[in-house]
Amino acid sequence: MEAEHDELFYITEATLEADDDEEDEHVYQEVAVDSASSSDQEEDWDAIVKRVKEKKSQNLNLSVSTTNAPEVTVTQPSEVVDDFVRNFLLRMGMLRTLHCFQTEWYEMAQTGRLRQSADNPSLPDVYSQNRQLDKEVEMTKAEMEHYKEAANIAKQKYVKMKKERDYHRMHHRQSLQEKNKLITDIKRMRKHYSSYEPAMQQLKQKYETATREKMLARLERDKTITELNNLQSTLACLRPLSDNTGRSQPAPVVNAAPRTPAHVPSRYDIADNKPVEPQTVSDTVTTSIIGKTRKEFSFPHNQANPYLSQTLPICAHLTRTGGFKMTHSFQAHDCGISRLCYHPTKPLVVTCSDDHTWKLWNLPGGELLMTGEGHKDWLGGADFHSSGLYLATCSGDGTVKIWDFTKSQCMLTLSEHIQPVWGCSWHSTADVLASASMDHTIRIWDVNGKRCVLTLRGHADSVNSVQFLPYSSVLCSCSADRTVSLWDCRTGLCCHTFYGHEHSCNYAAVNVKADTIASGDSFGHAFLWDVRGYSEPQATLQFGSCSINQLEFDLNRKILAVASNDGIVKMHVLDTEKTSQLEGHTDAVQSAIFDQRCTMLISGSSDGTVAVWE
Repeated sequence: MEAEHDELFYITEATLEADDDEEDEHVYQEVAVDSASSSDQEEDWDAIVKRVKEKKSQNLNLSVSTTNAPEVTVTQPSEVVDDFVRNFLLRMGMLRTLHCFQTEWYEMAQTGRLRQSADNPSLPDVYSQNRQLDKEVEMTKAEMEHYKEAANIAKQKYVKMKKERDYHRMHHRQSLQEKNKLITDIKRMRKHYSSYEPAMQQLKQKYETATREKMLARLERDKTITELNNLQSTLACLRPLSDNTGRSQPAPVVNAAPRTPAHVPSRYDIADNKPVEPQTVSDTVTTSIIGKTRKEFSFPHNQANPYLSQTLPICAHLTRTGGFKMTHSFQAHDCGISRLCYHPTKPLVVTCSDDHTWKLWNLPGGELLMTGEGHKDWLGGADFHSSGLYLATCSGDGTVKIWDFTKSQCMLTLSEHIQPVWGCSWHSTADVLASASMDHTIRIWDVNGKRCVLTLRGHADSVNSVQFLPYSSVLCSCSADRTVSLWDCRTGLCCHTFYGHEHSCNYAAVNVKADTIASGDSFGHAFLWDVRGYSEPQATLQFGSCSINQLEFDLNRKILAVASNDGIVKMHVLDTEKTSQLEGHTDAVQSAIFDQRCTMLISGSSDGTVAVWE
């Protein structure tokens, strides 16, 4: 039978006396079980509500009928004194006293000396309630201690967060001050640059006008030379007729080649303030800049590469435990270093810098021997002549200069590039120089003749580096158009172009045996190419996501040194494909080169320092 009651009932212990003669006066009401309570699921909502109301009315009637019944209570028996004593001793930990009490108590109970009515009274409820209250107090104190500990932890966290808030607030204010300062500086610089804008526009117009006039002058010169040659041919045809008739004198022969008087200084001497010396002018033989006699220019033939038959030394990075370690470091320039160049025979290195100068240093100590001044903009590259007596430098002012160490002066300035020059390279056996420029061209210079003998066009963007293959007339170049090209300088034609880079190609290096090219781009990708012209690279290397500024092979083609924009020189062993890192610079590493015997590595950085690794 199921019923719901709204009143509360308490169960207490009671003693009921049963009488067999009397009948139970309590009236029990039989509640019929409604069979409809288990109706099927198809019963509608109204029938369910009606049945619930009927059941509620039946429960109300049942509650009214049970109010007249006597209340039955359950009383909690009082705790006797002996149990109280036992619990007290046990709670206090007095086990020996408890043992003695138990022994004497049960001995008296067995001998009959213990009377239950008088000697074993019940304990008043107040003591039980006090004990219960003591337990609740202890539990409350434990909870209070727990909450106090949590409150202390929360307080510490609050103090810590408050300090962090104050720190971040101060940092935010400092950042706002720096931001406002930078905004003010940017506005001032913009205003300063805007004052130069009219002058820049005027200079640009003058430059374009001068370029057009130069082009027109060249066209007029070519036209005049053609007319002069035609006139000479006509006179040569008329001369036999005059001789036969005897009525005219022989006409003088006019030389088509222009002659410069010996006392007139050339533009190269004026540009470098070089004292002018008398020169012997001849039709076929002239005095060369290098100090030799020169006939009409012809590109040298290829020679046997001596490195192919020599036993080359192993790089010290592989033979020494732990590889190269930094042994020396010195501040070479106040501005960044853009390129390094090692002397072919002596422990000397040249550093090119953004401060418009180059410097010659003795290694490994770093003693300054010479400083070169003359360029009007940053220097992009340098290369020693095979004799070691001359140095070629190129600059952002669009010029290439030749420096003579024996005279400590600039001996020649080549200025036919119309945009900055990124790199230059001497031929291994001839006085021929190649230069790569932002004007998309490569120029081949006859240094003895002080002129450009060949212009190579084919790249669609800035040519970033150039290098002659050892003892060969083949030239390797890389460009911002993401290609690496090989050029035959005798014909002026492109032999092969390597495709594979997805970003601007910054540098291309050739090993001494001239069979492998390494190229690196601005996203840290490097490729190894076979000079024989295979379209697919031999290997693809990844040196992070920072730009590769220069690559350099050791003599045995075992190690590839990579100067990276992340301030680290990476040494990649080609056989094992393992890469180690040389860390020491605080800014981008722009150049890294080996010495002649690969016993040390020299690196230059944008922080103006040179590091020597041995």
